[in-house]
Amino acid sequence: MHTSFELTNFDHSLNRFKSENSDGIWSRFRHNKWVDKSIIYLKKLYDRSIESGSQWRLQALQFVPFFFASFLTGLIAFLYSRIISFTERKSMEIYEFNHALIFLITPLTFLLSWWLVVRFAPFARGSGIPQVIASIELTKSKKEDKTSLFLSVRIIIVKILSSAIKMLGGGILGREGPTIQISSSIFNVIYKRLPNWWMPIAQRNILIAGAASGLSAAFNTPLGGIIFAIEELSKFHIKYYKSSLLIAVIIAGLTAQTFGGSYLYLGYPPAKYTSKWVYVGLVLVAVVVGYFGSKMCEYMYLFMGFVAKQKTKFKQVGIIVLCGLFMATLIYFVGVNSMGSGKELMETTLFTDQKKVDWYLPFVRMSGLVATFSCGGAGGIFAPSLSIGATFGSLVAEIMGMTAGNANLLILVGMVGFLTSVTRAPFTSAIIVFEMTDRHSIIFFLFMGALIANIVSTRFNKKSFYDLLKDDYIKSVEDKVVPAVESKETNKS
Repeated sequence: MHTSFELTNFDHSLNRFKSENSDGIWSRFRHNKWVDKSIIYLKKLYDRSIESGSQWRLQALQFVPFFFASFLTGLIAFLYSRIISFTERKSMEIYEFNHALIFLITPLTFLLSWWLVVRFAPFARGSGIPQVIASIELTKSKKEDKTSLFLSVRIIIVKILSSAIKMLGGGILGREGPTIQISSSIFNVIYKRLPNWWMPIAQRNILIAGAASGLSAAFNTPLGGIIFAIEELSKFHIKYYKSSLLIAVIIAGLTAQTFGGSYLYLGYPPAKYTSKWVYVGLVLVAVVVGYFGSKMCEYMYLFMGFVAKQKTKFKQVGIIVLCGLFMATLIYFVGVNSMGSGKELMETTLFTDQKKVDWYLPFVRMSGLVATFSCGGAGGIFAPSLSIGATFGSLVAEIMGMTAGNANLLILVGMVGFLTSVTRAPFTSAIIVFEMTDRHSIIFFLFMGALIANIVSTRFNKKSFYDLLKDDYIKSVEDKVVPAVESKETNKS
């Protein structure tokens, strides 16, 4: 089923952007005297390197775009994380101030988030990871000119604004997927603006490096970024892009750490297990999250298809308002555990004795994520998936009478398993949770949970949620003419 909005529906809104404005901004930057001097210096250095045949100089120059793009990725990822954290705190403050206000704020923010995307950047919707995968596939099919539909400066701006607004309304979403599309956009824009005399760089390589650096900066998980690039994005041998990938991950991660400090996403939860029953619990958690994660994605995809089939804006607006009211109802009756990314929920279950969660909380967060994600607007599902998995792990631990480190082990396995069932990237999921908690002693348990969850989820749905959306995005652009405003961005300076 084809669920994405057709590109023809967006041509009018896309062309509302005047290409002269973006060209004017670039022209002013490009003709700045310091920029001019830098380019002239690089050109002279490049010419001298060619004349001398110095391979190390040429290789160093080849990495300059990766250094620059990685630095910007780390900086913007840090700023974006602060924006999302701020709006998430404000949403909870609004709820605590007056519970009833959520019935006004949530529908309005959902509607504004959707409007920004539809009017200004249609392919900024959702997580952003399927768009990045689609862009990489387009580079293989010699349709590089269409990558700017998915990756551009406009995408960056709209992605940040749309997701922040939706988070302000209490929507269940994360910033990690959007950060990946933002970072890939940064790398793609820099690639498009390279001078004509610059040595050839494969666009596919620069997009993969951009995505990996984004994940690394978002979660502070450099290994997770590398594994994600290999497992989810790349279909060719790592030897062709290993150096650029490492540079991008290192520079982006170090930049984010420089501004935000060195940290673990979830700290150091105790995970020392003492019960032999944890093996039974591990299998049970992995099976449960594998099933429910797969089913959640199935229903989310179907609901997105239903929304996309609505022919009039009036009907679409009605559905979005209803989604906002549904989300507000969940927040009103369940409380703050039903809103936001779920990071505080994960920290509570892992670092306190309050490991018990209400039996309905996983289903509340799943239904809230479906309502938040499917109605349009920007927002990721990485962090929400981790929090849903944590609640399932907590429930199973409670049923089995497990506490302390035994319970934490099942909670962490639930996080890995649910993320795996959504992304179908078991290695990435296990490594991300391993890096964000620094729990070396349970790495084999995390891999085991990821493997079982992947088998179960694949049993119910062969294709991953990301692959389904990626196919829809490619179908929506492959036979279309790129609008003039977009095609301008593909021209190199």
